[in-house]
Amino acid sequence: MIWLFVVGTLLRELVRTFLVPLRLLAYLPFRHHWRRVAKDVLAEMAQADAAAATSDLREFFAKRRPWRGARPHLFVSAGEASGEQHAARLVQALPATVRTTAFGGHVLADVGALVRVQLSEHAVMGVRGVCKQLPLLLRAFADFLRLLRDDPPDLIVLVDYPGLHLVMAKAAKRRGIPVLHYVAPQYWAWGPWRMRRYRRAVDATLTILPFETAFFRRFRVPASYIGHPLLDDLATSPPDAGAVAAVRATRTLVLLPGSRSAEITNNLPGMLTIAKALRARDPQLRVVAPHKNPRRTALIRELLAQHDAAFVEHHEGPLATWLAGAHLILAKSGTGSLEACLHGVPTIVVYQLHGMLSTLGYHNILSVPWIAAANLIAGQRVVPEHCFAGERGWQRVQQEAERLWSDEGAREAAIAGLTVVRRRLGQPGATARVAHIVRTFLQLEGKP
Repeated sequence: MIWLFVVGTLLRELVRTFLVPLRLLAYLPFRHHWRRVAKDVLAEMAQADAAAATSDLREFFAKRRPWRGARPHLFVSAGEASGEQHAARLVQALPATVRTTAFGGHVLADVGALVRVQLSEHAVMGVRGVCKQLPLLLRAFADFLRLLRDDPPDLIVLVDYPGLHLVMAKAAKRRGIPVLHYVAPQYWAWGPWRMRRYRRAVDATLTILPFETAFFRRFRVPASYIGHPLLDDLATSPPDAGAVAAVRATRTLVLLPGSRSAEITNNLPGMLTIAKALRARDPQLRVVAPHKNPRRTALIRELLAQHDAAFVEHHEGPLATWLAGAHLILAKSGTGSLEACLHGVPTIVVYQLHGMLSTLGYHNILSVPWIAAANLIAGQRVVPEHCFAGERGWQRVQQEAERLWSDEGAREAAIAGLTVVRRRLGQPGATARVAHIVRTFLQLEGKP
């Protein structure tokens, strides 16, 4: 029976995938409406602080029930490395009385979770990645259904990774098991028509950007802003002051081309062109391309050699020291660009489009007026952002870089804007807030 359900779900998801072009066509006549909604929400939140983004979860807490067993049973799932880090911190923040089973990897296993499927060790992106790992995903879903049948949890926490997790959430809801989604999907930017399905699948969602709660509330999804995990990272592992001073001793340009191989291949060559132009104006500048993932080292060094950029230093490991000490940062749009902004250093955010579909999507499907998280948080353009296709876009980025490199007035204005972003994000403590919500739901502390 379980595998019949798995096959039925697969067929349903395939039909849904094939209908995406029709959904997009149906969305196009209404895109201006959704853009107005996004603009109104961002303007509303720009007048408030992080505290205004929080929301009570009374509807979610109303679904609490007595434990099914002698101890509370929590199921946590993380489909990629970053999500597994969030999940592991959550498990660590819970009392030992909580029995935790999980989909994830060795990080979750190290903190005491019983990992049933090594899901985060085989993270997938895009249609090709899903097809390649389809047997693993089907086995994981079948195992999840067995868990729901044989050892149902008292609460399910799904971390990011909305593709598979949304399918899992719907299966859990059918069996009356509450589902909490940690790190809300960016449906407010791409495809708000998916909100209806999302509302039916989850009982509540936890957002890491303050403006997101207002979007989800408009679709009657219980939502609460719990803070951004990057703030926790900065609070617990601040960069060494001496190391930052050493970087600042020489004016340094930092390049963040992205975390994935395709992003690095797309963005690093253009960034190197800008680095060469700045170096022609300021021969003493230092150029650094740091990266957290050592698996990207070979690719980065290969691209540096191909583009005659031996002057660029590549360093593996944490980014904080380089970001805090930089004079200017070029960052691909994403979490890395927000991390750069949180260090208060002038930053230019870029996103190079490839192919007709991505270009059409940017111009016709994107609901929000900006792509940079810093601008969305501030409700205004506080960092330059450039989303483009072709080499002319890099020329505009170069002009912006030359201005921010040497124009002190422009640099001061940029730094002031980043101060607004940091203030609107609120205080560290994302993991503590999620853990409090989970403990409260499991009736291990206080009232909601």
